[in-house]
Amino acid sequence: QNEHNYSYISDINFARRGSFYQRFELRDGDCFGDEDWNDCDNNRERIELSSEPRQKPEDVQCFAYSIMLDKAFIDIYPTNTTLGQVHQIGGPSGTTEELPSFPPIIQIEAFKGRLYFLWHELSGSVSNVIDIGKAYDLISLDEMKDKWTDISFCLNYKDKRMDVWINGIKKHEILKSPISFIPEYTYFKYGIYRSFISKYKQQEKMFERDDTLPTQIVFYDEVRRGNSIEEVDFNINPKLIPVD
Repeated sequence: QNEHNYSYISDINFARRGSFYQRFELRDGDCFGDEDWNDCDNNRERIELSSEPRQKPEDVQCFAYSIMLDKAFIDIYPTNTTLGQVHQIGGPSGTTEELPSFPPIIQIEAFKGRLYFLWHELSGSVSNVIDIGKAYDLISLDEMKDKWTDISFCLNYKDKRMDVWINGIKKHEILKSPISFIPEYTYFKYGIYRSFISKYKQQEKMFERDDTLPTQIVFYDEVRRGNSIEEVDFNINPKLIPVD
């Protein structure tokens, strides 16, 4: 990928905790592919990191990270911007707007000026899945510009529930199973992912404006996963050592 897409930076005065943080930058045309998938052919752009080892969808799995939007960050709705997701391997597949779709479980999604915890409620069949996104409001995007926001959530496969925190304060309790189809593995991804970029371009052309997708810059720190909220959220457990 391009040099501008990702930086690992040491600056104790900027980092959320510790000394290091991560900087992601996505510009118009930043799409890439490999032998399995090509964003350029599927109306998408992204720069993301994904976690290993992969996880079985069982017991309780919790995730946390700190995020800051650049002060010039632009919401590109009706194109969605994903700023974190729990994806699956060996899960159901289908199509969305006539393009191949392999839906995730959770996306942290920025659109219409807000950040949402987007749960994919899946039904239908494993090869022709019906995907209905259920969006749970988290925080305004303006509040996240030039300021760190701490996001944490737990997917409880055992007790069939999901819990979400913002800055250490419980925001949502969703008393439903995270999954309807059991995938082989799950994994966490974060960075900047833009899907169905043509929607933004078509909107701008309609109003006779420049349809170049704005550059988006997002900062990350304190990325963790564990089996309880105490293992991942330093607002709830201040004894956690900074992630560097």
